Amino acid sequence: MLDSGVPEITALYEEAARALGVPGRPERLLPTAENLPGEPIERQGFIGAALLVHSLALDAFLRDRIDENGTPVGLVAYTGESFGILAAAVASGSLSVFDGVKIAQAFTPLMLLAAGTDPADATAPSYDGPFARAIAWYLPESVRRTPLVPEPSHVLAVRARTPDALATVLDEIRGSYPARDVELHKTYSPTQVNLYVRAGVKAGFDRFMAAYPHIATEELKDPTVFLAHSSRMRPARHALERFLDVNRIRFEEPRVPVVSNHDASLLTTAAGVRRGVLAMTDQVMASRDTCEILGGLDTDMVLELGPGAKSVQLLRDNDFAAPVLAYTGGEEDTETFLRAVTVVDSLMASLERLYAADERSREPQEPQHAPYDILRELFRLADRSEFCDDYFSRSLGRVITAEMLSPSREGSAAFYAFLETFQHTRNHREHIAVGRGELVVKARLKKRITGAAHEDPDLLGRATVELKVLDHAGNAVTRTVDTARPEVVVSHFDALAGVDAETMARRTRLLLDTQPTALQTYNRMLEGLHLDRLDRLDSLGDDTIPRIGHRVVYQYLLFDALVQHRPALFAQSDHYLEGGDPLGWLVALAVAGSLSPADAVVLFEQYERDEQDEQHQSHEARARARLEAVERMLERLAEAEIPLVSPEGVPVRSRRDLQDATRAVLLSGALDGGVRRVHLNGNCQVLALGSDLSPTGESLDTGRYDAHLVRITEPAESWKRRLNPDLDAFESACVLALTEENERVLHNARSRRLLSSTVYAYTHIDEAIVNFGKGGSESMTIFVRKAGEERITVRKILSEALTTAHWHPDGDGVMLPPFAKAAKQAEFLQSLPAPVRDYFPEVYDVLEREVPVGGPNHGPAHGSARTVGREVIYEMSYVAGDEVSRFVEKHTPPPAVVARLYEQIIRVLYEDVHSVGRVAAPGETLDISYFRKIEDRLALCRRTAPRTFGSALLDTERIVVNGVSYLNSGALLQRFRAAPEFLEILEPAFHSLVMGDTNTENIKITNSEPLLHAQRLIESGADEGQVRAALDAITADALGIKFLDPRAIGFKGEGRDTRDDAMYDNKPWHNSIGHYDEIHFEQFTMNMEAGGAGAVPRVDISFLDGNPYQRAYRVRDVVATGGSVDPDSPDGMEDWFAPVMTAALGLDDPGSAFLRDDPYWLIRFVFMMGQHFTAMPPFHFQQELDGTLVDTYRTQRRPVAIYCEGVKWLNWALEMLEGTRTEFLGLRVPPLPYRTGH
Repeated sequence: MLDSGVPEITALYEEAARALGVPGRPERLLPTAENLPGEPIERQGFIGAALLVHSLALDAFLRDRIDENGTPVGLVAYTGESFGILAAAVASGSLSVFDGVKIAQAFTPLMLLAAGTDPADATAPSYDGPFARAIAWYLPESVRRTPLVPEPSHVLAVRARTPDALATVLDEIRGSYPARDVELHKTYSPTQVNLYVRAGVKAGFDRFMAAYPHIATEELKDPTVFLAHSSRMRPARHALERFLDVNRIRFEEPRVPVVSNHDASLLTTAAGVRRGVLAMTDQVMASRDTCEILGGLDTDMVLELGPGAKSVQLLRDNDFAAPVLAYTGGEEDTETFLRAVTVVDSLMASLERLYAADERSREPQEPQHAPYDILRELFRLADRSEFCDDYFSRSLGRVITAEMLSPSREGSAAFYAFLETFQHTRNHREHIAVGRGELVVKARLKKRITGAAHEDPDLLGRATVELKVLDHAGNAVTRTVDTARPEVVVSHFDALAGVDAETMARRTRLLLDTQPTALQTYNRMLEGLHLDRLDRLDSLGDDTIPRIGHRVVYQYLLFDALVQHRPALFAQSDHYLEGGDPLGWLVALAVAGSLSPADAVVLFEQYERDEQDEQHQSHEARARARLEAVERMLERLAEAEIPLVSPEGVPVRSRRDLQDATRAVLLSGALDGGVRRVHLNGNCQVLALGSDLSPTGESLDTGRYDAHLVRITEPAESWKRRLNPDLDAFESACVLALTEENERVLHNARSRRLLSSTVYAYTHIDEAIVNFGKGGSESMTIFVRKAGEERITVRKILSEALTTAHWHPDGDGVMLPPFAKAAKQAEFLQSLPAPVRDYFPEVYDVLEREVPVGGPNHGPAHGSARTVGREVIYEMSYVAGDEVSRFVEKHTPPPAVVARLYEQIIRVLYEDVHSVGRVAAPGETLDISYFRKIEDRLALCRRTAPRTFGSALLDTERIVVNGVSYLNSGALLQRFRAAPEFLEILEPAFHSLVMGDTNTENIKITNSEPLLHAQRLIESGADEGQVRAALDAITADALGIKFLDPRAIGFKGEGRDTRDDAMYDNKPWHNSIGHYDEIHFEQFTMNMEAGGAGAVPRVDISFLDGNPYQRAYRVRDVVATGGSVDPDSPDGMEDWFAPVMTAALGLDDPGSAFLRDDPYWLIRFVFMMGQHFTAMPPFHFQQELDGTLVDTYRTQRRPVAIYCEGVKWLNWALEMLEGTRTEFLGLRVPPLPYRTGH
């Protein structure tokens, strides 16, 4: 260092030489043999001074290199252990180099002389020699006569597994040994202290510690009389104070704060630094507190100046979060440090520029002219240095979480794409050659749903990682590797059987004392408990929560702490809650928001008490009391905010499903013993909260998928990094997977009860996922932008693997399975004639393929034959704009606006679509297309969900819906078929081209401004003329109406030959007055009672108050309830029915061609609506993640509600045919020839 050429170092050595009495001879500070003094005590002083000067030289050298390179580094604080605090005082500017060297030269000799000599040690220092006598002068006479340390002491490390265990054994030591025999010398970490143990008691102390087998001891150095940081050295402190005064050593306010090593403080004054230096003599070395204070400074890194790396180990043992580097001044150390900081600074500057880049779109794309070379250098450095890897990951991790956990993201697409390149490369670097400059610009975790014949069939359905890798020259290649990375996250709760009550209370108290929200939750829990009932419960200490309550509240608070401090774990993870036993199930309910923690405590207390009262009550009495308690509590259950894993191993969320599962757990012993089934169709990451859960193969059955277990035992693990390396590693992987694309895919996957990996299976790595289609009961629609294309391509997937109902693969006509229907849709679109082609998207490509049934949702049994399913994927042009159903949901326009929109849709269909291919109907439409469809589709429902769609629902004569008795479907069909005059009315006269599925999810408006303009005027109370003009401006041309998803199934024809009854295309009304939107988007609740044979099923359906569709459509159910409409002063969509149909179809024209061709259209309309709904349930079954179907009406409430809606409409049609209903929503039923005789 002396020859480094750094002026500050030269000056430092010169001043040090002057302090040592050798002015002008700085080389005398070098620790060479010739420079060492002959006097032993003086030699110790020289070594201390030389070490101080070397540490200061390292600091000066590094600062010089920082300045020379322009590296952006700011010093936050200095600190050191024991003697290191003196170097920190000088480096901070509180002490001059001269004064610091004087202290360094005196300190060790002073301590040794105060301690005295060891008679058995011939090399021990003595008072002989001028230097020793000069230093001894500062000691009190009493110490010179009687040294402070008559016998050497061993220096022992005492280590425990937990802080509590360490505190307990220290209390025992203090109670058994006086400080003169065993004294605390250093608080090293939360689980380690260092002790001075007098040689004379060492053997006994070893026997004493043998009684604590869970406590480890280690001798750190040979026995010594140098007992710094010992209270017995108080006279040495006074001597050092005298030395400071006599030598007029002055302390100044430090330029940079010094972190204390004797207490938990930051030294920022001259007096504070002086106390810190004096504390080297007689105060316990508080290294644990030093690390805590350093952690609170939130530094980017910590450097240890000098050899040995002892401080590096200290910080690691204290779970210090920031990266740490042992800096010795070598060329490699210096270059590594400077390059690391420079690279991060350059990278941050690049990110800042990219963030503000002016782009036309926020859609994902690769950044143009991205500074990839910076990333390449970053990863090369990280590959060579653990410190660099830690520093880069922490620095960039903060940027990632700040951006991706923010509710608003305002950066450019290039910014996020570049940030993701870091994320993907760091997350998957084991699969690339970072040393050769490879980067991962895109990564996707996806299911393997296809495979070659020679491949292992067990790989089907398993996860792979698909990587887009950029080499050093910028060439991209795709790499696919098998992986065990988790696809779902499961939080596990149980009764914590292995945790005693004292430990449980301690952990709970720690959470209450450290987490701001924990005490509030705890107090709310107390308020929720009936305290008069708690007098007889087993309480712990002075707590008012029963013993078992701590097990509930601890796990509840621990999960909350995880969410607060490690939000990335759950932000973009498909997450589930799982209880391994009854108490764990109740905790999961509380965490999910379905049950309050107080209710969970009370319910489990009742459950436990019933078990304990087995000898005092009859079995029947116990069962009755438990049933009553459970049922009372179940009435308070709410829908889960996070899905729970049911005893059967599949997710449940609805209130009714949770009630059933809770009954099974608490009343039927569904979780009593055995391996817990968790079948979520993917690799699982299990987080065991507080539980000593055994390895997942022993305790959890995850089927054919991998499971990884992380135990979170102590509360601090939830918020403090490095305490739980496995948890840290998983959190890091979650942070690196936080991307806008993953967020978008997860949202879509959850809505479809799929895993993200399944959705990704239908994409290619070169494509950007722009969005997803929101509708589609048995299909999935992905909007992608392919590499090199500006346009958006719509990919529609219909697959047996994604289908819930058990369609026959060779079905035809109305029983055509969805995957086959997709091929016909593509054919239909490709063959459209010119007049109507512009209303539909353009088809690009069609792929028909067979995939193993063991694909995304159905894993094949080991060794089973590979069966295949079929799927069709076709791609078409993207139609910009708003789907009508989603427009209504988003904007809730008033009924007048929706009505005008319906009028334009119906007008376009009638005038432009139904006029194409018009031919006389050949007859049989009613039987083939409607009656048989209803029967065949309901038979399919029976096969798919025989308990829900069984005889109790389908085979009764009547069914009661919302208190009104209706004929059931079988009786209805029998009535229709038995009356030829009914058939004649219902049979269509003409067939034509039809869109076939005008569900408003399948209709887009490319320009919504006319609708929004009219809405604004109506809601602002504009005058009638303005409103009328705005409504008149809503025309088909202005809106740009497009149809997306043709049915492509007609009467005895499919695909290009599709022709059918034009009445099919009045389906928009089923979205509104038929409640389809509210049913499909789960805006309803349902109760059902279906008794034994012949009992009339009762179904009650209630729509959620204030839901967006209710606010827009304002449906009052006037037909079902016997109400009336007011077409002259319309309020809801029912009032608008007559005006809309009259305007769109020209019903008020005496010469109406529509009425001439279809005089009984109103009856046929109502009938058509009924057959739509009654035949629709197969498309609305919901399967679980593992491909199974929960066959209960609660889980399958959507198809049941749709079926009931169909029954209602068919009954109304029958009433019209029978003459008992003469009006429908403001329109008169036309005279029927068989009733009038004409």
